[in-house]
Amino acid sequence: MRVYAGIDGGGTNTDAAIISDSGEVLARFRGGPTNPHSVAPEQAISELYRVLDQLFNLRNDFSTKCEGICLGMSGIDTIQERQMIVDAVHDYMKNRHSEGSGACSVRVASEGEIALMASLGHTHGVLCISGTGSIVYGFTPEGKQYRTGGWGHLLGDEGSGYRIGQRTLQAIMQSHDGILPPTRLTPLLIQKLNLQNLLELKVRVYQADWGKTETASIARLTIEAAESGDEVAQMLIIDEAGQLANTAKALIARHHVFASAQVVLSGSLFRYSALFRDTFIQRLSEYGGELRFVYREDAPSPAVGAAQLARQRCFQNGSF
Repeated sequence: MRVYAGIDGGGTNTDAAIISDSGEVLARFRGGPTNPHSVAPEQAISELYRVLDQLFNLRNDFSTKCEGICLGMSGIDTIQERQMIVDAVHDYMKNRHSEGSGACSVRVASEGEIALMASLGHTHGVLCISGTGSIVYGFTPEGKQYRTGGWGHLLGDEGSGYRIGQRTLQAIMQSHDGILPPTRLTPLLIQKLNLQNLLELKVRVYQADWGKTETASIARLTIEAAESGDEVAQMLIIDEAGQLANTAKALIARHHVFASAQVVLSGSLFRYSALFRDTFIQRLSEYGGELRFVYREDAPSPAVGAAQLARQRCFQNGSF
């Protein structure tokens, strides 16, 4: 039996999967961050090794029977970064089990390719991701790749959990000052952070251990408040969904094939906020064309999509 491994490496979590020749999911494991821009490169590689260890240790023969490993890594853009990951995984496989390990092909794909593979079974179309960060990918049937957004929380990330979380914190303070009306976000935040009063928020968010992940987590409160009818929360979600739609419009304008493409919606904001999802679809539909929106709660994970991509490429080419 031959097996294929897929890795979905992110700035917060890393998901890993192994599938069989027939596509059956045989093993799953979830680890920490492997994005070398979120943590130190040495830490990212160390965590990647740990994830592979845990995945392959689920059955002794997985590593020797592995024909291909596909890694979809967020934050990996340059040829040098991709080669660093490929070399690291090749070294890992050689050190783990020298006999037969050289037969395992390794490829780094984009997070867009593995997510499209998971949702559509192929790697062409438009992918809109809204999680901690945000990005829009476009892939033509010929394999040409485009992207808009994805510039990180300081330069972009419109329509992301981070941006909504940041704006929520600001809106709560503006409500406190009387600039915005009272909002249910205030008591929700006080409860979440176990604050005695709102003035403690300034001390909390400027501490060294408050970072991007903590800010992005506040978006859950915004979704909850919006669902209960809070106008401030609804305004934030609607506005940020529109901002991400603008990012997607810019991508679609870059190639004629995208005007009638399948548009896959991926990430926690699309999953947990119907208001965000519906607003995004409405705003992007106004752009025209014959866009076909795909949102699948039952879609395989991107890690499984990565394993499927490894299997497909090995079947087609014998290797990557």
